[in-house]
Amino acid sequence: MADQKTLPPGLREFSLAGKTALVIGAEHPAGGVAAITLAEAGANVMLAAQDVGAEEALGLAAKAAQATGVKAVVRMQRAAIRADLAATADRAVKDLGGLDILVTALDTPLYAPFEATDDSAYDRVMDENFKSVWMAYQEVGRVMLNRGGGSIVTISHVMAERGVPNAALYCAAQGAVRNLVRAAALEWARRNLRINLLECGWIEEPGSPALAPGEFGERLVKYLPYRRLLKPEEIAGALLYLASPASSFVTGEAVAVDGGLLCRV
Repeated sequence: MADQKTLPPGLREFSLAGKTALVIGAEHPAGGVAAITLAEAGANVMLAAQDVGAEEALGLAAKAAQATGVKAVVRMQRAAIRADLAATADRAVKDLGGLDILVTALDTPLYAPFEATDDSAYDRVMDENFKSVWMAYQEVGRVMLNRGGGSIVTISHVMAERGVPNAALYCAAQGAVRNLVRAAALEWARRNLRINLLECGWIEEPGSPALAPGEFGERLVKYLPYRRLLKPEEIAGALLYLASPASSFVTGEAVAVDGGLLCRV
């Protein structure tokens, strides 16, 4: 990261030098890219898990972040547990010296016929995709509001805007997050806390149904305008814009990085 004083004037607002950031769900490809991007821009970063068993992925992302010369620490937690989120927010302040930026990359997809889903599926999808975001806003917001504000970016999916067969619960959860961003952004605007959404297209990541052999993946790729999936690193520029002072008058908005997918009816 270049020294902020040496950057051209047009780039200085993208610098995060002296800032601190918390990325929840950093074990996911998009979350890992977010943590590394913030570090490259100069922020000290805490990489927190969505769930247990993420030590290896978090460690790799933290190592890449540390290679940029900033402080990067790992925090194991379960994002579906409020006490864990509260402790993580407080620990970020203690370990990093403050908390200016939150990125949530919480994602638990479910693909199944609508009539085949039950109450347990509903609870899991809504808790891990929506409720965990809501709780993260409250617990990290508590810290940020006490410090005078900050910036929150939630990484979501374009299914927040569209219905997809065999993904009704997941679409509903993402849509709930979209409206949460709108409402919370309005409520906290005059307290200098911005909240924005980064809506991703289908990401090229392990376990994606788009990569599984069979008709679904083949039909999806043919439908996508670029005829390929989104590479995780392609979200970096939009994420940095939303997290940085460059977007200081932007709140409650959704920026889509989807290769034109939402242009389709």
